[in-house]
Amino acid sequence: MDWFSKHWLQLLFVGMYLAMLAWHGWLGKRRTRGLDDFLVGGRRMGGVVIGLSFYATFVSSVTFVGHAGRSYAFGPSWWLICVVVFTTMVLVSWFVIAPPFTRRARELGALTVPDFLGYQYDSLLLRRLAGGVVVVASLAYMVAVYEGATRLLGVLLDLDPTLVTTIIFVVVTTYTLAGGFHSVVATDAVQGVILLAGGMLLPLSMIMRAGGVAPLLGQVRLAMPSVLEWQPRGGLAGDVTVGTLIGLALGVGLKIVVEPRQLSRFYGLADDKQLRRGRWIAPAMLFVTYLVMLPVGFLAHAFVTPEALGGGSGRALTDNVIPHLLGAQVNLLGPVAGAFFLTGLVAAAMSSIDSVLLVAASSADHDLVAPGRADEGVGVSRTRVWVFLLSAVAAVLSLVLDQGITEMSSFSGSLYAACFLPSLIVGLFWKRLGRDAALVAMVTGFGTTLAWFVCKQTGGLGDLRKIHEVYVGVACSHVVAVTMTLVGRGGRR
Repeated sequence: MDWFSKHWLQLLFVGMYLAMLAWHGWLGKRRTRGLDDFLVGGRRMGGVVIGLSFYATFVSSVTFVGHAGRSYAFGPSWWLICVVVFTTMVLVSWFVIAPPFTRRARELGALTVPDFLGYQYDSLLLRRLAGGVVVVASLAYMVAVYEGATRLLGVLLDLDPTLVTTIIFVVVTTYTLAGGFHSVVATDAVQGVILLAGGMLLPLSMIMRAGGVAPLLGQVRLAMPSVLEWQPRGGLAGDVTVGTLIGLALGVGLKIVVEPRQLSRFYGLADDKQLRRGRWIAPAMLFVTYLVMLPVGFLAHAFVTPEALGGGSGRALTDNVIPHLLGAQVNLLGPVAGAFFLTGLVAAAMSSIDSVLLVAASSADHDLVAPGRADEGVGVSRTRVWVFLLSAVAAVLSLVLDQGITEMSSFSGSLYAACFLPSLIVGLFWKRLGRDAALVAMVTGFGTTLAWFVCKQTGGLGDLRKIHEVYVGVACSHVVAVTMTLVGRGGRR
């Protein structure tokens, strides 16, 4: 009874949010008649709702916990790099990639990114390889989102991490199973508004608690003068360079351009008119969110000492910054704002997991295991089975792995960039790129990115570990693709 009396307001807010999820899940199930409806909403969606969904899909608990927490160590440089990189990537995605990609996807009748590549290059092997990449990279990202959400919700609700992960798993899997793309996009649109408002709560509360911006910055300088310098060096930042920070940001930001969960939003657009109608929504909302949310990390020095977080440096320190600000020791938000922010955190986790889950499940069945099967009714059922299995695997892995939220998210994006930038993006504009070049580039990008990441985690590479895997994977895959094409070994489309 004490637990309920303490958390009743938070439970009320979350309960209303869950009721909205149930409503959209029911509506989505009614509108789903076949695989086309389940995976891309029948290609009948409006630009505004797709723009909101695109934004909500990218912004997740990784943003609120991982990215914001990182600026506790890295300072304003991490803030500026993320804002510039992410905003640039979302503008490129909507204004450069989306127009030719959506038109070509309609021509090919593609439902997923792997089948787009398979049709584009007339290669079943390429389609299957791409499906495997999607499954692996999606699992890495879902692990990061599950971990971020579990850290925060566990602190705010005083619940065991395993129980929190189980609750998230049950809720997000259930409504994704029910309505597919329809319920995911409709829910994302509402979540997008909640996320934007929630992202502004923490910085505003910090300013109010300190008595203004100037006093807040003064307290930060007093606690940790070096954190407001633009060049991270030593101290909490550890052994890091600006190049490493740009690599981390690119690993995450390039997902906006090549990640199937983002690109799949374009599949749902009804026509080019809806594309033009929605193309400013995601860039504007993402820019504002990262502009106001990321400074929370370095401003947190006014309220949280490194010793209170356990001391040391690195991800173990920074991933705990935001949960500590919201916990009982600091209690930065009041009861009502805290309850709303909790709802925003739930929305952040759900809006990312549901999209990645649907994309990974569709790729696992539609591209990797059973490409070319036309039995749509059975296809929907099989995809739902994959939704359950992949969500369960990601939830379990999030409890047993400890790789860091930002690192896992960046690794996922690095895989996508290394594998799909040459074959999907370069191939979309450079018609000479053929099947063989796309195949070898994908294998090379996947292998080098994975090998570099594993070597870094196991302490290998020496000083080379400062080089982020996104640079290595993208460079190798592009060198292979371009070289094979120019020497005439790229194969035919």
